[in-house]
Order: sequence, then C-alpha cells, then structure tokens
Amino acid sequence: MSTDAPPQGPEVPAGPFGAPPAGPAGPTQPPTANVPDNLRDRESIIVECDKVVQLFRDGKISKAAAGTKIMQAIPTSFTIGGPGEQAAQAYLEILDQTAQQLAGGRGGGAGGEQPPSRTPSPRPEGGAGGGRRRPRAVSPSSSEDDEPSGKRKRIDESKLPWVVEDFIVENTLSPSLRKTRDLLLEYSKDPKTVLKSLLNSINRVAFPVSEWTAIVEGKAVNLDKVLGYIFSVVPDAPKAESVGGLQFVFGSASPTKTVASQSDWNAAFGRTISALLVVFPHRRQELEAYRQYISDLFLSCSDRTHERVILLDRKIRNEVAARRDLELSNFSGFGHWERAFLNDNGSGVTSAVVKARDGSQSVTGGSNKNKEKSSEPCRRFNDGRCPSKSNQCRYTHVCSNCRRSHPVTKCEAAAEVTK
Repeated sequence: MSTDAPPQGPEVPAGPFGAPPAGPAGPTQPPTANVPDNLRDRESIIVECDKVVQLFRDGKISKAAAGTKIMQAIPTSFTIGGPGEQAAQAYLEILDQTAQQLAGGRGGGAGGEQPPSRTPSPRPEGGAGGGRRRPRAVSPSSSEDDEPSGKRKRIDESKLPWVVEDFIVENTLSPSLRKTRDLLLEYSKDPKTVLKSLLNSINRVAFPVSEWTAIVEGKAVNLDKVLGYIFSVVPDAPKAESVGGLQFVFGSASPTKTVASQSDWNAAFGRTISALLVVFPHRRQELEAYRQYISDLFLSCSDRTHERVILLDRKIRNEVAARRDLELSNFSGFGHWERAFLNDNGSGVTSAVVKARDGSQSVTGGSNKNKEKSSEPCRRFNDGRCPSKSNQCRYTHVCSNCRRSHPVTKCEAAAEVTK
C-alpha cells in the first residue's frame, strides 16, 4: 500500500481573518491581514464578507456594490487605525485580486493559453440565403487600437473619487432615498427594455411616453406636457419617417396647454404622482407631502402671484431630480428658492419677468401672444394717472414727445416748443 499523498492543488491562503475565502479560489489570492482578535462580531463579519466576495465572483454584483456591502458589514471600517479598517482593507484587496483573476480568465484559457479562435464556416456564393457578400471597406479613420465593445476594458468603479465618497454618505441617506437610488441604478442598465416593460404594464396610467422616459431616467417631469396630454384627443404615438436623409417626426408630444393656475397644477401633478408611484412605489408619503406643501403656497399667495408658485415648483422639481441626496419633502432646503421666486424682488421672479417682457414666453412659461407689450407711449402715464407699473402696463411708459423715461408733463423739449 502506497503511503504517498495524492497530488495537491495550489495552496489556498487564508482570508483576512484566517478563514478561507468563500467560493473557488483563483491561481493567487490577496495577502492575509493581521487583524486583531478583539474585533466585535468577528465570526459573523467573516461570513457576511465572504458571501459578498462570492457574489462578486459569480458576477451577481458589481465591484463597487461589493465594496459598499463590505464597508457596511464592518461597523468600524471607517475608524482610522482600528481593526475594522484593517479588515475592510484586506477584503477590498481581495476584490481587486478577484477582479484581476476574472479579467485574466476572460482573456485566456487554462494555464494562460489563448482559447482557439472560431473559424467562420464558409458561405456559399450563391443559392438561397443570398449571393456573394461584398467585402467591407476599411475606413481611413479606423485604428488598429480600436477594440470591439465585447473586449472593452471595464472601469474599476472603486477608484472613482465620487464612489469613495458615496460609500461614506450613503449611510446618512433616508431609506427612501437609498431605495430610489438603487432603482435608478437598476433602470440605467437597460432603460429601453425597462420602458418597453413599463408601457406594457397592467398598472401603468395614461401618461406621455416622453415623461415615462424622464421618470425612468430620473429626470423632472414636464407638467405642461402632462396637462396637454390629459386634454389631448390625439394619440401620443410619435412616428418617424426618413426622406432623403432627413428624418421627420409626426405626432411628437409638444405642450398644447400650459400650467397657468392652481387647478392646472393639481390636475397635472396628480397624474404625475400616479405615474411616479408605478416606478417608485415607496415614494407615496414624499409625493403627498410635497403636493400639500405646494397647495399651501397657493392658498397663502394671491391669485396674481400663483404663477410664481408654479415657477417655484418647477425649480424645486428640477433641483431634486438633478441630485441624489434630496427629496421633495425636504422643505427646509427650499427656503432660498421660496425667497427667490415668491418675494417681489426675488431673483427668480425678476429674471422671469424680463424674459416675459423681452421674449415670447410669459412668467409661467406659456405663450405670451395675447399679452404683447405695445411700443405706443402710454397716454395715462403721460397724464400722470396710470395705475400700472411699467412692467405690468400693456403700453410703454415713455414720454410721448421724446420717448424718454419721464412723462410729457416733465419733458423739457416739449416745454421749449410751447414757448
């Protein structure tokens, strides 16, 4: 009977706590870390971190997500010089090593040999299925360094500076914000497929396709388009036709009605809430709180300033959509926008009024065709009895004689003529 031991495979070094890493081992493993034994919940942390590493090896989560989960599994990972920091660093090194092994595995076979290349089967030059294939011309701008998309190098997200900051900040976000961010990351993997599935969902509400796309991409909804869609009798089905290299789009969603009053806003935002809850069902409390917030602003402002509330709503929703650390229910963060859009001298109001006076848009963003300012001098202004301000009067507040900013009763040129 032979006493020789059977041949052994490559030795698998221990994990960062002395335990073997979960899952099949690659050719090499990261060095072990000398972690103190007084780490709290040591055994449970080992199990949890090994599971995370295995999920990354299996391709079920990204490297950035694995790093986040490891930092979350070790409560003291951000304590400088502590055992938690050493443990986290060791596991992050394991992730780096695993990523290199996976990349090497995709590039070659066992033992580092390249897999045999597939030789395309010869196609007959004639017969059913097509004739001779024309050789593809090589573009002069093409480069030998260009690689197919399948061989494109993957970005190491853990080295992106904002990803490192996200590891720290994510735990300070509310559960609702974290859920919203996770869903947006999932939708961003294939937004076209997500949109197709959404448009065929039984639970979807009647909503413009363009604004469904905005919701899936995390952008702000255009309430003007929603309001126009509610009252439109034309199907929201854009169709593109190409003629001579030019593309013509028919039936595209363009606002036929604009939000100009509290009732308009209630109708449009109510429908928007229903659509948002299909994609983000956990946001009901946030959206209802924001609807009440804007409704209270409408009640506290006179009817003639409701257009300012509509501008404020548009600004807030754009701001929240552009960030991932802010909710519509974070009213304490909107104080400066309230002052900018609701105060008479607010920067938001004055800039909107200038656009309305000089361009074709009103303060609320609608058409200003019926409110065009006449270049004719205001007679009541020249008589000193016009009740309107210069930016509210339909006529121009200028002298009827010299067209300067004073009334004709104070015009020196007119006085000299009468002498």
